[in-house]
Amino acid sequence: MTGPRASGLKVAAALGSIYIVWGTTYLAIRVAVETIPPFFLAGMIFTLAGPVLVGIVVARGGLPDGIPPLRQWISAVIVGIGMVTFGNGALMWGEQYVSSGVAAIVVATVPGWLALFARLFLDESLRWPALIGLGLGFAGLVILVAPSAGRVGDLAGLTAVLLTATGWAAASVYSKRAPLPANPFLSAGLQMFCGGVVTLALAVATGDVGRFHPGHVSPQGWLAFLYLLLVGAIFALGIFQWLVRNAPLSVVGTYAYVNPIVAVALGALLLGERITARTLIAGAVIVVGVALVLAAQAISPAGEEAPVRPEQVPEQV
Repeated sequence: MTGPRASGLKVAAALGSIYIVWGTTYLAIRVAVETIPPFFLAGMIFTLAGPVLVGIVVARGGLPDGIPPLRQWISAVIVGIGMVTFGNGALMWGEQYVSSGVAAIVVATVPGWLALFARLFLDESLRWPALIGLGLGFAGLVILVAPSAGRVGDLAGLTAVLLTATGWAAASVYSKRAPLPANPFLSAGLQMFCGGVVTLALAVATGDVGRFHPGHVSPQGWLAFLYLLLVGAIFALGIFQWLVRNAPLSVVGTYAYVNPIVAVALGALLLGERITARTLIAGAVIVVGVALVLAAQAISPAGEEAPVRPEQVPEQV
């Protein structure tokens, strides 16, 4: 259930923070993976961020329901794999090969995948504007991916980022009916920690841990790591959870198509990433598609704002 609506000024300030922070994380990831192996980076961020969130919950009110039972831990592992291992680990791996702006554009398709998976697995209705939006999102992906068909590195990077989008969506849909703690911050903390541990195990299996050498990490890499941990994960998640409870989903969901604009602009200005006409066209098509999906899914057939749970909108580092 959504909480009481907050003042417009507070909502605008919180939404602006999400626009900026999550828009800049793509840039920070691109900088960090230059000297920090991607799966090790993602694993460390969330293995550290998760206990911080749980600690905040305990400090503020303890655990009135006691230690979460095994079934909630299992659900946290499943959701954590989708949102951390796929949702962030694959993104960080992919950004070794694709620009931060292109990665942000692909991730912007998450609401479309979310609506599609909810229709397939939860039998939720899919109204015609959402269907048009899904078609536009797919068309935008085709426009974006087509030139990479003959370049293995680019195609692998784009595929990894697409796994990020589908992983987030699948985990979000699963979490709607999964047994998870009622406290959203405790739930998010468990998901982060469990997903971080799994991602660290993947980092061991892929050799990322062996390739990590603190002395080889650039000063910019360390700053990017701290930014992703403290601002992108811990701070932004708190703001996001507050927004979900105090603003309409149709408003909260706008981050999905503002973040790519921020990411593309910063990538060009600060990293010299090239913006092609094809990228702009694909981005515009995807953004319009996402807008249609969000508009269709946020409003119930009766014209009332649909009830929202935090996990219905994907979280991002």
